[in-house]
Amino acid sequence: MKSISHVISTVFQPLLMPTYGIMLLFVYTYFGVIYRHQFWQIVSPVILFSFAIPAILIYILFRIGIVSDLSLKIRRQRIYPYLITFLSYTVMIIFYHRMYMPRWFMMIMVASVVIMVIAILITLLWKISAHMFGIGGLIGGAMAVSYFVERSNPYYMFMGLFIIAGLVGTSRLILKRHTLPQVIAGFMLGFLVSFVFVWLGTQS
Repeated sequence: MKSISHVISTVFQPLLMPTYGIMLLFVYTYFGVIYRHQFWQIVSPVILFSFAIPAILIYILFRIGIVSDLSLKIRRQRIYPYLITFLSYTVMIIFYHRMYMPRWFMMIMVASVVIMVIAILITLLWKISAHMFGIGGLIGGAMAVSYFVERSNPYYMFMGLFIIAGLVGTSRLILKRHTLPQVIAGFMLGFLVSFVFVWLGTQS
């Protein structure tokens, strides 16, 4: 079970959630039609700024001994990786702003930064699950886009996402990386912030 849990935790790590979210936009929203000719122009920045750059810098922190484990088991060692991710996400937002992306799209990215700021503050006192605020943010954003932007109900997608969330949460518990309250709190943080911010992005 632990090896399966490691695989699940790796495949659905927080740094990959924005990339998965953009992919879902292309599959389930009008992005797949309107922006089909700009696919790589839109996808490349999210891969670079939300995954590649933070992952490389966090690995450097590990190599020089600032963090003792790439899974960031020690709460106080999470501050620097969170700050790196926050700064990289901020640059990504500026990049998309210059591309004149829709307001609600921009709010998905802003929500990620707000989640990161809240997570940094929480981490000063308590350990919260980054994996769960990652998948929670993905689901919250997807729900808001479906309801407020597309006016659709892709229930198979949501069934899959909630199953994934359950698998991720269970894997974190099996690996003893988090307690149940930390898992639930992480999911609720990501879900609520993403849903509310995307909703705000649809208001004129």
